[in-house]
Amino acid sequence: MAQDRVMEIIDGPTAAFGPYRAVPQSAPAVLADIRALGIRVLSDLPAAVLRGQIPADIAEAHLATDPVTSHTEQASDRPGFMAPPRAADAAVAVTMALGILEQPGIHPAGEAMRGLLVAVREELTQISVTSIDDWGQGISPVLQSVHLAALAPSLRPSEHIRYRTTTEAPRRPTRTTRDSEQRAKKIPTMFWPSWMVRLTPPAGIHARALAPVLAALLLIPDSRTSLDEAAGLVGDVTNGIEISRLLQELDDLPQWPDIVTALDRLVDHLDANGTPIDYGRRRLLDYIGLLPYDRWLEICRRTGTPPGTGRRERIARSQLFRRLSGLPAEFVPDDLGGLDSAEFRATSLRFTALQTPELAHALQQEALNFLASHHIHDEPVTWQPPTVLLAGLTLPGPDPTLVDLPRLHQLVRERQHPVQHAAQVLGTTVEAIRHVLDEHPAPAPPLTKNAARATGRVRQQARQAIPEEHFTQLYLDEHRSLQQIATLTGFSRRVLTDLAKEYGIPLREGPQDYKRRGAIERDWLIEQYVHRRRTLPDLAREKGMSTANMARWAHAHNIPLRARGGASHDAALRAREQATRTPDILRGALSSSYGHQRLERFVAAVSYPTIGEAARALGTTQPTLTTQIIRLERDLGRPLLERAERGRGMKLTPFGRRVVDAAQSAASARA
Repeated sequence: MAQDRVMEIIDGPTAAFGPYRAVPQSAPAVLADIRALGIRVLSDLPAAVLRGQIPADIAEAHLATDPVTSHTEQASDRPGFMAPPRAADAAVAVTMALGILEQPGIHPAGEAMRGLLVAVREELTQISVTSIDDWGQGISPVLQSVHLAALAPSLRPSEHIRYRTTTEAPRRPTRTTRDSEQRAKKIPTMFWPSWMVRLTPPAGIHARALAPVLAALLLIPDSRTSLDEAAGLVGDVTNGIEISRLLQELDDLPQWPDIVTALDRLVDHLDANGTPIDYGRRRLLDYIGLLPYDRWLEICRRTGTPPGTGRRERIARSQLFRRLSGLPAEFVPDDLGGLDSAEFRATSLRFTALQTPELAHALQQEALNFLASHHIHDEPVTWQPPTVLLAGLTLPGPDPTLVDLPRLHQLVRERQHPVQHAAQVLGTTVEAIRHVLDEHPAPAPPLTKNAARATGRVRQQARQAIPEEHFTQLYLDEHRSLQQIATLTGFSRRVLTDLAKEYGIPLREGPQDYKRRGAIERDWLIEQYVHRRRTLPDLAREKGMSTANMARWAHAHNIPLRARGGASHDAALRAREQATRTPDILRGALSSSYGHQRLERFVAAVSYPTIGEAARALGTTQPTLTTQIIRLERDLGRPLLERAERGRGMKLTPFGRRVVDAAQSAASARA
């Protein structure tokens, strides 16, 4: 039978039997594999093992020591390294080799090879993954995969991930450092919550410690990246020692093979499909202005959320930071500190339980506005890899989709420690409850009339029923009284009075003020709007009418309206005027407010080897300086810098050099 298989290999262009079925190999490569295995058998396999696996007559003929010719004597001195001098020797080599290579797949073949390796060496740990390279030239990648499968029980946990030993075809790394850097942009520093819940064991390992470790591990498959390098590429929150420690704990779990399979599937998905978020860019954004205090108060007013005395605002900001940046929540810019304390984390957990759908939606909109302020318009706030990739796996953590959502919403409104209580009652983990509430906040419980008034819930309902434009139409354009609006909407005059103040609508003082406002003179409007640069809302408030009505008067008088938003009109006009007096190459950068400051900081930064060193020397942060340079490049339409890489500092592009020269010449001329 062995001879028939060899003839079949020789006669065909490729072989597709056994482990070669998934990846057919050429006849020369398969014959090289048979020769490599035969060498090991003839040179190293003990006679006792050989007698147990080969027919007795062939084994004895092979083991006979009577030299027949001088060639036979030389071959016996170096068995396996010369052509077998006897048919029995060739039969032993080919039979043993095909005993491995005719197994139904790579992993069964690996188990068969493992027996050979154990017989040759007492310990598999003495055999390296590259030792097969010494078995002969021209061996196929399939035999390399079989060898890795054979060594799997002796590999370290990180090597299981690196060589992808749970996949159909384990393999040695082929990806470059550049590939790892590109993959890192697709991965948040803190692993995706929906996957974290499934991969975190219920006890023994904290999710906060495991999240950056799992993120770093996604850079290990099929790469030579070290654990320390991987940690640095995804945010530098953990290190190689911590990764090794937690890997060892995961390796002790019965679900370890399926954990490795989950990571393998996720890596394949990321490499094939990418992600809608550039996490590398998100990590570098400047988050100092995220959720300022006045915005928090406004959100609380609109959603009927008690704003608290400061801690609740800090919790909301830190959780919004975590969702946006992918970094740990305690990394958010915060002057008071203490965000990594156990007390603050416990309070944050309670905030998760008390968050309402209205508050979650408002914070989501705030996050989108923050991204837009950084010129990011094509990314969602958050994203999760599809959990269908976990189908069929037995993992240590619970499945959050199995949580009884109505029961959970009921439980979190009952106790002082609602998340822990709900996890205990529902038989799941705190992390699973946290994730479900993040995705599906519990509706606020019904309030009494007094409680609703105290928490601002009535104002929230009025705001939803009578938005600013509708209130303006009723009160200013249709000239209805507050009492008439109260009768129409069902809200009290007191609530409507507070709402008018919130909208900035001036209230009439009495009956003498109820006549319709007079016409707006053209000369007055030109003086106030064009020359004094006052805004339409300001003029409308002075005249007691809506902004839309004032805009109609401007249209009637053929007065063009200014564009909304941006810096003040005077500042914008000054910037455009100054830009006309600068070299052409710089005008795109100087036509907007703060353009001069951005250009000056860029010119000062180029003398340093990295943006980080430049930021420290200039008294700013790396994300801020990076943002300013990116804005310059966008305004000028071309890249200015080639960013620093390992062993090479950043350097100017040819266009960047021209910009620096022009800026320095302009500065000298002004001096």
